Amino acid sequence: MKPNCKYEVHTYWGWFRLDEGAYQDYLAGKLWITWVPGKPNQSHPVGSDPVHVSDEALKYRELAARSDAYTVCYQFFATGKATVPYRSKMSDTPIDEMCLSVRSSNGLMRAGANTFGKVKSIMEQENGLRTIRNLGVKSEKEIKLCFFNSCYSLLNEYEKAEWWQEVIDGNSNSASPAQEIA
Repeated sequence: MKPNCKYEVHTYWGWFRLDEGAYQDYLAGKLWITWVPGKPNQSHPVGSDPVHVSDEALKYRELAARSDAYTVCYQFFATGKATVPYRSKMSDTPIDEMCLSVRSSNGLMRAGANTFGKVKSIMEQENGLRTIRNLGVKSEKEIKLCFFNSCYSLLNEYEKAEWWQEVIDGNSNSASPAQEIA
């Protein structure tokens, strides 16, 4: 243990950066966090990157900033598949954020999928978007691509770096993700 050293710990509530005393209390199972009521500033400091993320993940994040996340996944990963960067905080986001064509947007609205959460639940069903009337293969591809890129764009820089690390780890272990975009 070094003086003036910061330790990062992951708990049920998220990542915390602790000083030496708080870290010792954390290890001993004592009360290690103090909280001042009020509005939090930010969950992660601006410009900080997760310590558990590789330089490769940061490189992919920068490439995705220049084009889009789906294109970068398709170019650099052999399968062209990655888990959708969906987070539960996106469930109430209206589908207008996806900038879909009129046909695709109207099809989703007619099916009652007017938020990201509802679109995700439809996509997870057995036949997915094909169950929606008047949506063909072209509309299905458009919705999947726009959903993927819109979910990615709603992540903050910290979450984007973590997501790229998950993609790298998932492709290196050839694990089968829960939900994929083809």
